[in-house]
Amino acid sequence: MASEYIEQLGAVVGLGGGAGGGFFAIKWFAEWIAGRLDKREARLDDTAAKLISALEKRIETLTERLDAVEKMLADCQRMHSKAEAEVLKLRAVVEGKGIIDQKAQAIVAADRLAQMGGE
Repeated sequence: MASEYIEQLGAVVGLGGGAGGGFFAIKWFAEWIAGRLDKREARLDDTAAKLISALEKRIETLTERLDAVEKMLADCQRMHSKAEAEVLKLRAVVEGKGIIDQKAQAIVAADRLAQMGGE
């Protein structure tokens, strides 16, 4: 009877030790995988942070450049408006000169007719 208990005790101890060892092995494997995943996650986080930082710098540079281009465009539009006003002014002068030339020609023609009629 004592030998049966000892045999059962040995079987229970062996079963418990096997189960404990198996549990320990599974726990170690899970921690090892989790550690590897944590390292990978840390690398990804670091890479993402560097990428975000580089993109923020690029956005800042492009924003400054856009501001400069918009200022240059506003200057060009202002200069274009001035040039357009000057062109309209010069057209008026040219048209006025044309009218003056026509009147001068009419006067010269009238003088010639008067000279021809008087002779």
